[in-house]
Amino acid sequence: MRKTWTKLLAITVVLVLAIGVVAACDSGEKKDDGVTKVALIMEGAVSDMSWNATAFEGLKKIEKNGAQIGHTENTPVSDAAAAIRTYADDGYKVIFMSSSSYQDLAMQEAEKYPEIQFFLINSGVTAENVRSFAIQDAEQGYLMGALAALLTKTGTIGYIGGLEIAPILNGAKGFEQGAKYVNPDVKIISQNTGSMDDVNAAKELGKAFVGQGVDVLCPMANQASLGVMEAAEEMGIMAIGSGLNQETVAPTAAVVAIVKDTSIAYEAAYKAYQAGSMPMEVLPMGAAQGVVFVGDYYLEVDQAIKDQIDDIQKKLASGEIKINLD
Repeated sequence: MRKTWTKLLAITVVLVLAIGVVAACDSGEKKDDGVTKVALIMEGAVSDMSWNATAFEGLKKIEKNGAQIGHTENTPVSDAAAAIRTYADDGYKVIFMSSSSYQDLAMQEAEKYPEIQFFLINSGVTAENVRSFAIQDAEQGYLMGALAALLTKTGTIGYIGGLEIAPILNGAKGFEQGAKYVNPDVKIISQNTGSMDDVNAAKELGKAFVGQGVDVLCPMANQASLGVMEAAEEMGIMAIGSGLNQETVAPTAAVVAIVKDTSIAYEAAYKAYQAGSMPMEVLPMGAAQGVVFVGDYYLEVDQAIKDQIDDIQKKLASGEIKINLD
């Protein structure tokens, strides 16, 4: 069963998700019109050009697979149970919950709705009707740190996170290890703002980092990441984005985006649901599955640096490079 599941989810940088996935009739209960209704509950906004944006892209991919979709944005944990009840009453049979913050609440609510299949993103739990995917935030941080260390002229680089939750903390650990992998002497300044949506706080922290000698800023804070990118633009330094399109707020500062395209995990999860092939294991989704990757460069970067980062990405995907999260 695990082999089948892995086959459904395995995606490399050069292969599309659909290769190896056998088309199957939906095994879930359906409405009278034969269409499965799939919902997505998000803590942030789909306009963040980061985590929630790629989640919504995943939902749209699911729609292309024949589902009827619905979503809620900016939903705190305190409101998530009500959102679940609303979707359950409206006949939804699959609910995705996009944040690890929802984990405990989702496990409680899943017991009340055994007919609904829940998918938790960045969670570490499973149950009869709950499956989880572990997005490899540390790999994104690792690539960001490695590239920042290769680009810096001052020898000082900065990582700005949002909430102090496992994905952001793991991103910081990966960032430090990636930077030290290419330059053991690089200085790293790292801090969390405590918010995923406070753009101004992130911007001010970014400017403060520049005052400490940072010349490459790297955010991992969903919507608040845009503030970090704006700080780099205004202060005339470089920035490495954490999502596609973040260069639009930092056109002369953004070098590249190190992307976590979680839409791939969403589509893979739904296809596995359709095929009825969902074992209990929490499965990682990172460079090996094409979820974490280096986007197109926006600014000129030496080819030698690009080649080194490409090599690091391949080593992360193959497991040659392992990140310590202890």
